[in-house]
Amino acid sequence: MAAYESPEAAYWAFFETFNARSASGRAGVMSYPHVRVAATRVEPAIQQTAAEFEESASWDQFDRMGWAWTQPITPRVVHSMSDKVHFAGGWTRYQADGSVISRNRLLYISTRMDDGWGIQGAFGVEGHLEGAAAQEVHDAALTALQREMQKLEAGDAEAWLDCFHVPSVIVFAPGQLEIYETREALATAYRDWASEPRPISYEARVTAAGPTAALIEQSVTSGGDHFEQVSLFVERGGVWASAAVSAVRPDV
Repeated sequence: MAAYESPEAAYWAFFETFNARSASGRAGVMSYPHVRVAATRVEPAIQQTAAEFEESASWDQFDRMGWAWTQPITPRVVHSMSDKVHFAGGWTRYQADGSVISRNRLLYISTRMDDGWGIQGAFGVEGHLEGAAAQEVHDAALTALQREMQKLEAGDAEAWLDCFHVPSVIVFAPGQLEIYETREALATAYRDWASEPRPISYEARVTAAGPTAALIEQSVTSGGDHFEQVSLFVERGGVWASAAVSAVRPDV
């Protein structure tokens, strides 16, 4: 699937097909495997194929809310490379009389597959905060990120592994998706890599905040390696940690 001529076209089609209640249309917007990570849901939602996505599509829960349409916000390109783009975007859901049901802010991951651009995934904070309430979330999430970077720089792999919630989602190149269901699985994949001390410098800003989550965009340099990423930090059980990350290399 994923046959749109630009990442922006895929983003707008994501909402057009939703408002049209077109299961097949929505399935055709996605790159696969497709993943959605929500701050309020521990398990990520994953569909491996368009047929699987179309079969799972339903508007019943939205009808129960009195939903009439969803208005997307104009997206902002956060990071990009030749076949992968991060968009800061989101939506507001409305009832027929124009009253607001809910708002959300998300990171949308658009990737270019064989036939064109599609939406590979979305990380949502499940809400939209501003002002003092948002600042409190910003501070908590940035503190969690700082701890993660410090432990990685020190080569303290065990403490670094504690900086992640599981299941943990990592989106790499188009079509490359990793899901770690347990800490042990994450450790098997990354303990050796995280055990070597390394110099790290980074810049970070909060993209969006919800009641218990924040999206943080980063530019990271470690030795001669440079990359950019967006992470979804979530508070669960009083602990702030990363639940999902997607990275790009801007020189690719």
